[in-house]
Amino acid sequence: MKQINLFSVPHDQSAGKFVSIYRVSLIKDKSISFGQRRMNNSQEAQSLIQRLIKTQGQPDREQFCVILLNAKNEIIGLNIVSIGGLSSASVHPREVLKPAILANAAAMVLTHNHPSGDVSPSPEDLAITEKIVQAVNIIGIQVHEHLIISMDDDRYFSFADNGFIKKYYDAIS
Repeated sequence: MKQINLFSVPHDQSAGKFVSIYRVSLIKDKSISFGQRRMNNSQEAQSLIQRLIKTQGQPDREQFCVILLNAKNEIIGLNIVSIGGLSSASVHPREVLKPAILANAAAMVLTHNHPSGDVSPSPEDLAITEKIVQAVNIIGIQVHEHLIISMDDDRYFSFADNGFIKKYYDAIS
């Protein structure tokens, strides 16, 4: 097999080419009232994300959101990662990681709503949670929880309370 040297470009072909220079930054968009820096339980996370989706998102569509936490597990930010349709939202680990890395988050809580009101996890919900746990583990961010919330009331499904988060971390070690 012939080996190609990508860096040997004839001198005349490189003239007039430009390379973009980027600066990566985090921009504060808006604020919502929470009243405290720390969340004490999943119910508080559910309430915060429900408020985020109702005020900044689209409650009639599935949305995947993250709560970003510092090393003291204090909330440093929220991000709506993806807005989908009535029954799904496209979620990629790189899109979940992007706000966490930019905010220098040490940990995160994954959340999404089910517009149908059924908070049971789908096979896709289980699979993406496992993928995200694997991805963030490589770069040193902890996933504490993944909540599926209802927009109609205070019901939610907790991946941590049901042992899934621990199971995914145990599979890595």
